[in-house]
Amino acid sequence: MKSIVIDQPGGPASLKWCEKPDLQPTPGLLTIDVAYAGVGYFEVLLSRGEFMSDFPMPITPGLEVSGYVRAIGEGVKGFYVGQPVASMTLLDFNGFASMANVRPELTVPLDQLGMELDLATAAASIVNLTTAYLAIKDVYRMRTGDNVLVHAAVGGLGGFLGQIAKRLGAGKVLGTVGNAEKAKLAASFGYDELFVRTDFVERTLKATGQKGVHAVFDPVGGSMRKQSLEALRPLGQLVVVGNASGEQDVAHSFNQIWFSNKQSAGFSLGGYAVSNPAETGKAAREALSMLARKEIHAEIHGVYPLEKAAEALALLEQKNTVGKLVLQV
Repeated sequence: MKSIVIDQPGGPASLKWCEKPDLQPTPGLLTIDVAYAGVGYFEVLLSRGEFMSDFPMPITPGLEVSGYVRAIGEGVKGFYVGQPVASMTLLDFNGFASMANVRPELTVPLDQLGMELDLATAAASIVNLTTAYLAIKDVYRMRTGDNVLVHAAVGGLGGFLGQIAKRLGAGKVLGTVGNAEKAKLAASFGYDELFVRTDFVERTLKATGQKGVHAVFDPVGGSMRKQSLEALRPLGQLVVVGNASGEQDVAHSFNQIWFSNKQSAGFSLGGYAVSNPAETGKAAREALSMLARKEIHAEIHGVYPLEKAAEALALLEQKNTVGKLVLQV
């Protein structure tokens, strides 16, 4: 089987192409022939060695794949050989390869969604779409008419956060982006307004009549964390869903949160999938069904062959992409 491996930190250039023995059926798991693998900013951070204490090297990156069931491990039911599927490899990684062993609880049969969903779109979407769906629906528990703000609004996660918020009944959906060109994409991602993040607090307050938003979804981190609290109305909630900036954690006073009547929450799909695999898989099926029914759409910035994985990560590292990058295996 073909595989991409990181054996030492060094950024995207550290990715290596290699051949490994084919995977064998494993009890409790599905083996799939991978057709596509999604590429996310997490892989950029992983290649830099930022998670070595949790995920020691050598490692094959890749958190999401699509393809066809190759073999069914003992005890696994509800799947058949040749079935088109998408899966989250959150707990084991190994998505950047021509074969992957995946957990059935985190695997969605694409032929059971009611409408056709192509493999490239499924691989580009399943992790970010499930994250966005759970963060809005179950973590924040959005009510009809709530105004929300999303950082990195046209990235792989932000593009889904905006669309799902609007689909689930949000009032105003606002977003921040890194440059003015990206702000032109507001409507296609469900946003009422996008603005460059340098003055987002003032712009958010202006857009909400100085009241602030009910929720901020932050996948960026760093200084954005504290500033985001300033954009919230009383009883508003900051939902932390990532740290794409790679900056150190930002300390905040719980007494200040108390006195300001504001809230904070965190959501990590990987951590949630460990303790709640069935609920994670159910959310993935519901979210992908929305995509298959064309209630929302996925933006694919580019498709690269597996052997060009380093180039894809290098492009993503520049933060000039819109939507998601995908590897074709």
